[in-house]
Amino acid sequence: MKAFFGKKVKVSFLIATAIMLLLASAVYAASTSTPGAKLYWGNGKYYVFNNTWGSGNAGSGWWQTVYYNNDNDMGWTWDWKTANPGSVKAYPSIVSGWHWTNGYTAGSGFPARIWDNKSINASVNYSISASGSYNTAYDIWMHDTNNAGTGSRPTDEVMIWLNNTNASPAGSYVETVSLGGSSWNLYKGFIYDSAAQTTGWNVYSFVRTSNTTSSSLNLRDFINYIVYTKKWMSNAKFISSVQFGSEIFTGTGQMHINRYSVNVQ
Repeated sequence: MKAFFGKKVKVSFLIATAIMLLLASAVYAASTSTPGAKLYWGNGKYYVFNNTWGSGNAGSGWWQTVYYNNDNDMGWTWDWKTANPGSVKAYPSIVSGWHWTNGYTAGSGFPARIWDNKSINASVNYSISASGSYNTAYDIWMHDTNNAGTGSRPTDEVMIWLNNTNASPAGSYVETVSLGGSSWNLYKGFIYDSAAQTTGWNVYSFVRTSNTTSSSLNLRDFINYIVYTKKWMSNAKFISSVQFGSEIFTGTGQMHINRYSVNVQ
């Protein structure tokens, strides 16, 4: 009787453990807090990127996790301290194309030359619960080459902010424009390369005048405004990637994305 009871307890324990593991996997089918880690999806077209590029200015005690359950359930959580509140600590994001790597993600449609005038249809729906200072923004990179690699410095960066919570874009305000059915404050600036403070790239930021958690845009409209209306950038440049994420300065929060796509056509 004693032996039988022992087996029963052991079996019950194994069943309970299995249930706990299933519940845990249901919370995050794939997640990582490792800086620089990538969770690929969409047949390799995208990856959720645990980008902590500014963590050197964060002090100690911070953490950040990205997760991907399925195409309608992904995002990131974070806890960044208040050290150096004016500097970006991280940009957890979804990447399609290039990001300081050799080559481009499969099926991304990048690189795409600006003068080919291809549509870049981007759609997102998300919810965010956070404190502190942050934004949610598309980040679009341009190069002089169609073969960007790990050492290829971009020439230009276009950002499209859907949310601005206590944050400020690089550069100076230029004007307010209407694009994609919304109003945007346009800023122009320059980013110095962290490894070579005498060189860098131009950055143009479109900051939506009111925050939104849902958007469908042709990103080409914003690039063309910089190229053809403002004449700040050559149409011979190559668009290397589109990313969407949260630039985080300080605070804690959680980002949940239930719809995301970028299609070059």
